[in-house]
Parts: sequence; structure tokens; C-alpha cells
Amino acid sequence: MSWQFTDDAEVFTNHAYELLVADPVENTITLTVLENIGAGRSSPSLFGWYEGGSVLGAVSLTPPHELALTVVPTDSVDSLVATLRSRSVSFPGVRGEQRIAELFASSWATATGAASQTEIRQRLYELDLLVPPDGVPGSARKARDADLAIATQFFAEFQAECHDSGDNPEAVMRDRIEAGLLWLWDDGEVASMAARNRIAAGVARVGPVYTPPIHRRRGYGAAVTAACSADARQAGAARVALFTDLANPTSNAIYQRLGYRVVRDEVIIAF
Repeated sequence: MSWQFTDDAEVFTNHAYELLVADPVENTITLTVLENIGAGRSSPSLFGWYEGGSVLGAVSLTPPHELALTVVPTDSVDSLVATLRSRSVSFPGVRGEQRIAELFASSWATATGAASQTEIRQRLYELDLLVPPDGVPGSARKARDADLAIATQFFAEFQAECHDSGDNPEAVMRDRIEAGLLWLWDDGEVASMAARNRIAAGVARVGPVYTPPIHRRRGYGAAVTAACSADARQAGAARVALFTDLANPTSNAIYQRLGYRVVRDEVIIAF
């Protein structure tokens, strides 16, 4: 049993795709990376899979983001740490299901002496029956090229609030607009936005969702999220998912009212 690594998405897909699509919602991060690479819209990435008679584990790394512990058997954690160290792979932290992420962080600390800190606790949701909010002033519309500046501004503000500066805001928003994946809520002016990722293995993941402070508590964020979610289903997504920050009880309550149901909790741990 061993971990194998490649920077070739096709090689990784040939080995790990069957494992990933067995639970495409929980494995949405890595599946989205593969979909973006196929569309020519992703940075170079590193992929790993765990061989044990069959493929039992999978991870992915797209710098400067954290290592995604997509599927990691408990008894393979130490081997994963050792293999990453032998390859001198660097990354700022890990993300994944809480128990596995904490096991990895403990093993990594033992091997390297690196301190770790849980930065974000997230909850993964999947959409059940969509229940759009009533009575929200304004309307949803798909973003156009002319909206790039305001979308870039909103995404930069979102990153600042989340302490995440890994992606280039303009590049991300330009891609989402060109692909028809960005929705705006307009109430005399653009008041909120909700984007989604490309459909990967039948799953569309909504995010980022952002409403500037001046426009909050009016229902805009819920309304534009509902519009984006509905569009994902109309575009052919069999399932729709999103992540929330557990430190924000308001957004968690809003998404549940829209019809999103809890899948599992995850953490992002920084080294």
C-alpha cells in the first residue's frame, strides 16, 4: 500500500475517478479542479492516490491553496505525510473532514515540528427542495461583461472578509462571467452576487456568495443564491452543494431555509 503522486490530471483521473464519483458531493473540491483543468481554467496542480489492492484514497493540491484531503483512510495518514515530505511538497495547510484533517495535522507536526491552527470550520450542504425567498425587492440577472468591475470588487471584499487572498479576483470573475456562472441581484444597483463552479460529476457547487455590508439584512444574498442554485439545476446539475463558515450562523440559517441540508463538517488547518 502506498501513495502515488502526479501533476498529470489525466493520469490521476484514470486511477482515482471511480473513487471520487462514488460520492461527488463530498469530493466536490477535487472534482471541480479536474473539471477546471479540462476547461483550461485551472492552475497547475498536484494529485495523489492511495493504492491498496484498489484505489482507496485521493488528495489534490492547487497552490497557493491548502492540500485537499479528499479521501484519506485513517491508516494511510502517516504514509501520506512521509510521501509528501520525501517529495518536498510545500503547502500552507490542509482542508477536509475534521477527524482526518486533525489526524494529518498531528502527524505532520510530529514529522516536521510545524505548529498548526484551525482557521476555519466549514459545513458542507446539499440542496434538497429549493425554496426561494418571497418579497425581496429587485431581481436576479446573469452577469455580463460590463459587470466585471463590480464583480471583481465584490470578490476582493469577500476574500478580505475570509482572509483568503489565494485567487486573482479579476481572473476568477472574468472566468465565471464568460462561462455564465455568475448571478447578480439588482435593486437599482448591484446589491449582491452568487457564483457557482462548473458542473463536475453532476454536482454544481455554489460560491462565492457575497453581499456588501451596506446591502445586508434585506434578503439579497438569499435571493441571489436561490437564483444561482436554480440556474445550476436548469443547466443540468443533478446535485447542488455549497460550503458555509460555521462562524456565521446567519448564513447557515439562510441556506437551510432555502432548502440546503447538512452533509458534513470540514476544517481548514493552517501550518
